[in-house]
Amino acid sequence: MKVLLVCAAGMSTSLLTSNMKKHAAEGDVVEAVPIGELESVIGSYDVILLGPQIRFKEKDVKKLADPRGIPSGVIDMRAYGMMDGKAAMAQARKLAAGK
Repeated sequence: MKVLLVCAAGMSTSLLTSNMKKHAAEGDVVEAVPIGELESVIGSYDVILLGPQIRFKEKDVKKLADPRGIPSGVIDMRAYGMMDGKAAMAQARKLAAGK
């Protein structure tokens, strides 16, 4: 599963990305980009997670992701605040399973 985290500048999710990798299955990919780069890379991912600070962009992301069959959602605020990679990976898996 390829998971993409999207935030304002691509930096605030770097710690969460590292923590998610600790809970990823073999072969899983977890990466982060700023929202401005999403359109150019979206086709390479299975799940898109938005940082809570850009939740207002969720509709825009869904307009790009939905036609491609890519599930997307806002990272749980508690998981994000605690930098809980296990919970964020679980959220990504749940979104992917709901395809």
